[in-house]
Amino acid sequence: MGEDHTMNLKKLITLSLINLAIAFNSQASLITVAGDDANNYGNQWLGNGGSGFDEWAFITDSAGGSASGFLANKSNNNDLNNIASNPSDNAWGSYANGGGFNQFEAYRGFSNNSLSQAGDVFQLSIEHGAITQGGAVGFVLRNQNVRNSIGDYNQLSRFEFGFIGGGQNYSIFDGQGTIDTGIGFTDAGLNLTFTLLTPDLYQLDIFNAFDNSLLQSRNGNLKGSGSIDSVSLYNRDAELADAFFNNLAIRRSVTSVPEPSTWVLLCLSIVALLMKSKRRLGF
Repeated sequence: MGEDHTMNLKKLITLSLINLAIAFNSQASLITVAGDDANNYGNQWLGNGGSGFDEWAFITDSAGGSASGFLANKSNNNDLNNIASNPSDNAWGSYANGGGFNQFEAYRGFSNNSLSQAGDVFQLSIEHGAITQGGAVGFVLRNQNVRNSIGDYNQLSRFEFGFIGGGQNYSIFDGQGTIDTGIGFTDAGLNLTFTLLTPDLYQLDIFNAFDNSLLQSRNGNLKGSGSIDSVSLYNRDAELADAFFNNLAIRRSVTSVPEPSTWVLLCLSIVALLMKSKRRLGF
């Protein structure tokens, strides 16, 4: 009989230890280490709104027409629909039109929040109207933050996403070359989530900005090498309509470990439970 009691107590102790390990297993969660949106700007797209990023830098080439960035609002920009910030109804706008090949580029470094570890996440929203043949709208994730002259937008590129006028679908430019996503042009806008899987592999999740429904999730190989230190946004002679960007964020996976005091409290509770069980078993 005593052996049965001992066996039952051992089982109870083992079960308690297993429950303790499960309850206090380290939990990974995503935290936002850098974030910005058009709510953080008064009446101009300038400066360093939000937190965790470097200040914006802009380069334009007006050629024979005009090109620039501006703070757009839904009330006077018909092509801006679903990516505008609430409650301001603003987004970061750009135009590049008129004679010649006009270009607008916006650059932003990631300060101390470069994407370098598995689980690091970059998020951005993009929306635009029709684009003329040969024009393009998109963004590039880059190593370092080269921005000396127009055309530097894809210097040290590791990943690029955009729409080229005259094409049917959005394209990705990565270590595998040019990839047709199969996702056709939309003026509803897109929310994009880029996750670093390894130093050279990524996952891209593409959502419709109208209802945030998932359109596609795909993995790919990055080109180049090194950490991802900046983003460039570009409007390369879109001509027919403006292009908008918003909701910039970097998120990082962190592991939470219980406080020592929490461990002590749970251990004391388990000891009390074991003592009670011991008395019940006749020890």
